Amino acid sequence: MIKVEITDETFQIKQGTSQRTGKPYSIREQEAWGYFYSPDGKAHPHPQRIRVSLGDMQEPYKRGMYQIAPESFYPDRFGQVTCRVQLRPAAPAVAKAA
Repeated sequence: MIKVEITDETFQIKQGTSQRTGKPYSIREQEAWGYFYSPDGKAHPHPQRIRVSLGDMQEPYKRGMYQIAPESFYPDRFGQVTCRVQLRPAAPAVAKAA
């Protein structure tokens, strides 16, 4: 399970005009830290800084631990797997009995 940590609730807005369509665009992104794995399945020793896109009216994620939601992955019009990251709160860790 890929975990994502939000440490700051601020977000950045990138705005401009599309060269292709000539229409204005706005992209809202929030910084996060992702806990990823190498291709051989080993956990990376350090989290990686990432950016998570927010919807136009979406509130920024609150501070805390999240996991990437399964609905983040879907087939595109060419049948390839596409990802638009959506986060859901991570399940609390279960304490191990001594």
